[in-house]
Amino acid sequence: MTADNRTPAEIEKEIEAERARLTRDLDALQDRLTVDGLMDEVRQQVRSQIDELQRSLRGQVVEVTGVVGAELRTQLTRAGTTISRTTRKNPWPLAVTGLGLAWLAYSALKPEPKRRVGYAPTKSAPVRGVTDYDLSPADMAAAELERDADRWARDTAALGVAPTPIQDPRPSWARADDELTTRSNAGATERN
Repeated sequence: MTADNRTPAEIEKEIEAERARLTRDLDALQDRLTVDGLMDEVRQQVRSQIDELQRSLRGQVVEVTGVVGAELRTQLTRAGTTISRTTRKNPWPLAVTGLGLAWLAYSALKPEPKRRVGYAPTKSAPVRGVTDYDLSPADMAAAELERDADRWARDTAALGVAPTPIQDPRPSWARADDELTTRSNAGATERN
């Protein structure tokens, strides 16, 4: 046997320290076995797994982003080369597209004209030189009809004739050319 040179007070002190350590370990074990302790442990494990998964996904996202970015740059370079080659070979589609876009931009920026309601007017506007027509074919035809109506009204008023225009039931495209010249000459004779 080995001789133990410790005093009983030292042995009691060591036993007391061992008892305190065992109490702490038992308390920690008891805390871990309670519902709150088990939930904390599960939370910590789940949190560590989530953190590990996030690190893994970040690495994969960076890798995929690099691959996609490189492929996108390659495709854009190819598309630019193809477009420039095609444009050099045949510039008309690009010119027509540019003209269409310029027309669209001009249409969007120009002020909206006042719209006239109904048919072409039979009287001229009270203020001369001001028209409410835009450059559409229908409005250009209406403006021409208005000018013709004004001219006809002036001519009939100057002659003192009743204002009834010469009408032919057939449209002008259905008449022969000699009938048209005869009719217009007759109309001019009647006006004089």
